[in-house]
Amino acid sequence: MPSTAAATQVAELVRALALGWKNLAAYPAGHPALVSSLDLVHRRLNDLRGPAGEVVLGIENDGLLYGNDKIDSVSAQKFAQALYTRGVAVLRFAPETEARDIEMFLRLLAAGSPADQKRAIWEDLTAAGIVHINLQPVDYSGVQVTEDLTALPPDEKQPSLWEEILRALMEGNDLSPVAKEFLTRDRQPVTELVKMILQQVEAISAHVKPTFDPDATFGVRMPIHDDSRIAAHARLADAVGNYITSAKGPKKENSLRQAIELLRSLPQPLRGAVLRRVAEALALDHSAGPQLRQLASELPHDEVLEALRYLSSMTDLSPHALTLLQSLTAMQTSTRAEPPSESVIGDLVKLFGEDDIDRFNPPDHAALLEQVSIHVPFAPPPTAAPSETLGKRTETVADAALSRQLGRTIVELLSNLGASSPPQPILARLEHLFRSHLSAGEFDEAFELTQKLNEIATSTTSDELRHAIHESFGRLATPDMIRALVESLQNAPPEKTRALQRLVETLGAGARRNLLLALSEESNRSRRRRLFDFITSLGPVIAPEAVAFLGDSRWYVLRNMIVMLRSVNDRTSLPEMRKLALHRDLRVRMEAIKSLFTLDSGVPIELLENVLTDPDPKVAETAVALVGSAGIKEGVRPLLRIVRGNDIFGSRRSLRVKAIRALGELGDPSALPELQRFLRESLFPWPSKEERLVAWESLAGYPPETRLEFLERGLRSRDAQIRQVCERLPKS
Repeated sequence: MPSTAAATQVAELVRALALGWKNLAAYPAGHPALVSSLDLVHRRLNDLRGPAGEVVLGIENDGLLYGNDKIDSVSAQKFAQALYTRGVAVLRFAPETEARDIEMFLRLLAAGSPADQKRAIWEDLTAAGIVHINLQPVDYSGVQVTEDLTALPPDEKQPSLWEEILRALMEGNDLSPVAKEFLTRDRQPVTELVKMILQQVEAISAHVKPTFDPDATFGVRMPIHDDSRIAAHARLADAVGNYITSAKGPKKENSLRQAIELLRSLPQPLRGAVLRRVAEALALDHSAGPQLRQLASELPHDEVLEALRYLSSMTDLSPHALTLLQSLTAMQTSTRAEPPSESVIGDLVKLFGEDDIDRFNPPDHAALLEQVSIHVPFAPPPTAAPSETLGKRTETVADAALSRQLGRTIVELLSNLGASSPPQPILARLEHLFRSHLSAGEFDEAFELTQKLNEIATSTTSDELRHAIHESFGRLATPDMIRALVESLQNAPPEKTRALQRLVETLGAGARRNLLLALSEESNRSRRRRLFDFITSLGPVIAPEAVAFLGDSRWYVLRNMIVMLRSVNDRTSLPEMRKLALHRDLRVRMEAIKSLFTLDSGVPIELLENVLTDPDPKVAETAVALVGSAGIKEGVRPLLRIVRGNDIFGSRRSLRVKAIRALGELGDPSALPELQRFLRESLFPWPSKEERLVAWESLAGYPPETRLEFLERGLRSRDAQIRQVCERLPKS
């Protein structure tokens, strides 16, 4: 079971992937159900990604690793096994991953068994043009087979990539004090390294001395600064490339990540020289396919494509590099817009620039027009007929139908315009329509609008349009909009609840958070109850937002959140529940204790006993009453300990009476044998008459078959009050 909010999000992502996998086999490409499921995977991936950017999952044969968490649900185990048997050790989703990439990845994963594969799955991804999902295979380069059990001596410390770069720039000279001080730091920011590199390159080009050349004027050839700068660039590029080539195993992975970080900060043309050399080190290595894919996924595609084209003209590339080159070339071709021919534009300017071609009118036509007159008859405007004359078609001109058709038309307009015009005015009109649908209780229509917008955001190639749609979703989930949704919920019939649930799921975490905010501010009890039930019906997805409210200062908000988390069986909040079990407000404390007993089998019973035996009588009595009203079954034994013995002086009578009532509310038959002394005649003044009468009344809470014997005894009692109590209770 996931133990953190992030692990829960990974589990949600895996469930969405499993649904998308099933829909791939059930529906053709482009089917709305398939598009919706793939879009759900994309949303779950974005929710998990957050500000971190890249999502990295470790693959084991029995689950997935995310940070320090292991996700071992059934879906996660199946997904991990499918990748593990194909030799995958790490799965990376780049920030640019789209729904189309996820669809192709799932199709390749579902294409036969691992034994049917002719090549590695990461090479199939490259051939399909998918560079934003990177699969890293298991690396066995560090494994050595030996018959000697003697421990190997520790490896000699090798210079880091940063040190190799600085030494290459110094051309064999000692490092400067600034460089030595930089290398001794624990943290070595790449921006400072780039600054040192550029300063050193400028210093090298500025201090080149003139050389003797008999063919030059006066036998002296002045240095060309660009030549010395290019040579420095080449030395730096060779240092990076040679370091990556010689590195093995995890060291190669780390050096490549350092090189990518360096490339992002270097200016041109130094960046291009280093990129070519890094690409060469990976493109010529037949086992470096995943690393080359990682390089292509984290740097601009056009720069990686230019480097691979240059290398292909100089040497023979490995098969995986050729496949990546072909994929990047196809991607560039498909996104390139061909400009119109200059000759076509010139011909059009000449054609329409000389004269108006529609104005030509021969003389015989002009003479004919002077002799001809045209009579246009007058037709009176038709009178407006009542809408009832339309019959069954009246519904097609109703306000709801017109609003629905208007929404579809505006969505289609937004899809067709794409990035050709600003989308904000169109989105504002759609937001107004969405609000009107909510006010009118047309939840299916509101849900249809959000679905269409999601499809456009998924399929569009315009970053501006996608960003504008995401901002629009943020406005649809504002507190004001959620208050309108809550008002619609309070007036909606029960059959509309499912449509509202789908709508809230589409609006995402912002809507769930504002629903909880509306619940905390609702003062009407019946409205609060219905809103609470609706939020709980959303299921475990509400847990991360509900946990955020466990720090609220209002006791009733804390109690509602605790009950809600218990209702959806959320165990990620157990650490917070343990803190709330010591809360100063007894009502919060008892609900937290009940959640701990419900969700955690390892809770000690002493936690409950400490509350029931509190030195303050008011606290103890209130706790006893809450045990019964909250239905905490674990309270049976502590309550029985309270009523044991005799209260001769009556100092604890109020607490004992409440404990007997709480036992009746719990209705556990195992408590009846120890309560028998309260349910029979006594020659002594104890147990007190009040305690005995309450014990007889508490029989109403026990199962009928377990109380039958006592009812028959009570009906024969000499006490009239006891007989009346037993007569009111049914025997079966």
